[in-house]
Order: sequence, then structure tokens, then C-alpha cells
Amino acid sequence: MSEQLSDMPYLTVVIVTVRETNRSWHRSILYLSHDNKWSKPYIAGEGSAAKAMRARIANGFGYSADDHWGKTKAKIRQILLPRSNLLLQLASVQRMLAEALANGQKVLVSNGIVFWYEEDGGIGWQVKQTTSTKESEGSTLWKEGTIRSINHGRLVILPYIKESGEQVRGHTRNGPNDGRAKPRHPDHYVDIPFAQLDGDLMIGLFGELPYE
Repeated sequence: MSEQLSDMPYLTVVIVTVRETNRSWHRSILYLSHDNKWSKPYIAGEGSAAKAMRARIANGFGYSADDHWGKTKAKIRQILLPRSNLLLQLASVQRMLAEALANGQKVLVSNGIVFWYEEDGGIGWQVKQTTSTKESEGSTLWKEGTIRSINHGRLVILPYIKESGEQVRGHTRNGPNDGRAKPRHPDHYVDIPFAQLDGDLMIGLFGELPYE
């Protein structure tokens, strides 16, 4: 029990194994009361054991293991869903992306976010972030460039022109603390042109929703 609470101090229900002899044991459940006192151990049935296991997840997000498990999981998924991906749930955005796909557009860029259509694996539309080159490097965005993706990185580096005039192809990668991006199979490398969306239009679609 102490080991569980050390790892998960938020628990209000714990399950422990009680050994009676070297060959016999049973599982018990303890409950934390409103005055922060643990109850006596109760023999764990199948239902209470399942509840204790759910508590390890539910309690961590401030929910009770007694609540409807399906509804609790839905609430937790909503918490974990990156705020930028909420854009994909807006009817206006879904309509815009459907029209873009019908026109053959699979990468739309605006205000630091990228709507990216991932055909392989049936993933569909997802949201990535852009990261730009530093102005001090003398680099400017190459509006007519393409993005070559050889991995599943969450960041999109748009094509740009170096101070020397060299045109650099856009690409995808992970951030500094993300670890290496999962590589694509060479047969699944993609070269995609991108379209810039009007900033005023985006604000009109999303209202006060901040971009991430």
C-alpha cells in the first residue's frame, strides 16, 4: 500500500494483497474517508477490484472511481486532447478542410499551426505546429516551396530561402525534447505543396481560441 501511495498519492481507493500463508492469499480494498483516514481492509470482489484499478486513472484527474466509467474516460480524453486539435471538431473547420481536400490541398498553414492530411493509415486531418528560421540567419519563407516528410514529426519547417539564395525544402521533425520522430518507410515519403490561409479568416473561424 505504501508503495502505491508513494507512486500515486492521489488515490482514494487502493487494492492490496494479503498473504495468509506461503500458499494462500487474498486481495483487499481500503477506502480513504473524507477526513483522510483509511478504512479497514475489505475482501476484494471482482467489482471492487476493477474499481480500485480504475481509481489509479480516475483519481489522477480528480474523478471518482464510482462514477460511470465510460463517461469518466470521455472526460479524461477531453482533458488530454491538445487544445489545438479541438480545431478539428469545429464544423466550420471541418467544412474548410473538406473543401481543401476536394481541391487537392493536403497542407494548410496559418498563424503557427498546420492542418496536415495524413493519407497513409487512414489517419486523416491532424494539427501540427510550424517553426520558422531565425530572421538573423537572413532566411525568408519560400512561398512556392514544398514540404518533404520522411518522418512523423510534430513540427513542420516550412521551405525557406537562405541569405545566399539557396532554396531549402520544407520538412518535418520533432522538437528538441521530443526524441527522434518516427521514420516513414521510404515508399511512404511524401512531397506536399502547402497553402497559406488568410490570417483574418482564421480569426473569424476560431474566435478567441488560442493557437498552439
